[in-house]
Amino acid sequence: MTSYKNVLITGGAGNLGRHVFEELKADYNVALFDQVAPGEAPFPWDPKGEAMVIKGPLTDLGSCMRAISLAEADVIVHLGALPGPSDMQPHQKRPQRAPEETTMMSNVMGTYFLMDAARRLGVKKVIFASTYYVLGLGNRISGTPYKVEYLPIDENHPNVPEDTYSLSKLVDEEILAAYSRAFGIRVICFRLMGVSYPYRPHPTDVAVPTEKQDWVGGPQVSTMQYSDARDIAYAARLAIEKELENKFEVMYHETDNIFRGNTADVIRLKYPDLADLADNVKGEEGIISTQKMRTLLGYEPKYSWKKDQ
Repeated sequence: MTSYKNVLITGGAGNLGRHVFEELKADYNVALFDQVAPGEAPFPWDPKGEAMVIKGPLTDLGSCMRAISLAEADVIVHLGALPGPSDMQPHQKRPQRAPEETTMMSNVMGTYFLMDAARRLGVKKVIFASTYYVLGLGNRISGTPYKVEYLPIDENHPNVPEDTYSLSKLVDEEILAAYSRAFGIRVICFRLMGVSYPYRPHPTDVAVPTEKQDWVGGPQVSTMQYSDARDIAYAARLAIEKELENKFEVMYHETDNIFRGNTADVIRLKYPDLADLADNVKGEEGIISTQKMRTLLGYEPKYSWKKDQ
């Protein structure tokens, strides 16, 4: 156990914030920072007086300073963000729910203001919820297939995002890296897979191809992996408690694949362009490797759907 005692969770009223709070509340003084209280969230919940609730926007330096100050935060678990692009593309058939600049303003400027407040108020560590979408396999606006350079994908693989959500998260990582270099703040970025919740589970035990598919390039949108919110919360605990050699680290997080069987066999059938790379993926290892998190944090997932089978 480290000497950290006070944790501020941004996006604290949200689904993931709830699970991180539940994981940490017995051992830390936890404060929740969000634009709404937990009871006002889309999926309402009640912290039952066990957390300070601070309302305010991330996109305001004073609001961030107030939250960090009230929480007396040693550590920030930064979950607050918009989870998708708000800008519109030609011929895109979806409703526009927010001004086009909203994602970049909220995610990028929100992280900037939070980190600037953190360095002013002496925060020691930040754990950040990033995404595997930074790779560029999300919204391929150009229409070009996502190119995989090698398998399994790891933290050194090139990132080529095109949509603003993916780009905003990659820019966030650079902001965090800069503040870590400049001010010595310890930062761990979790690149999460699609997040699954006990009350809103990710599809699992999905059918895999039985013959070669007519697919060009690498995965798009999904690598057939997921992150259980409870495992993310557990990884956040480990990240708080472990003092790593490097002050800034990026690492992928997953709970499991969403299919059964040998991953290399699935790759050869589902993504034939990657067949020559598939032999490098062993057993049920994911297309994206989480070995770095396992090695540095000692992380082992607890909530795989396969454990209930």
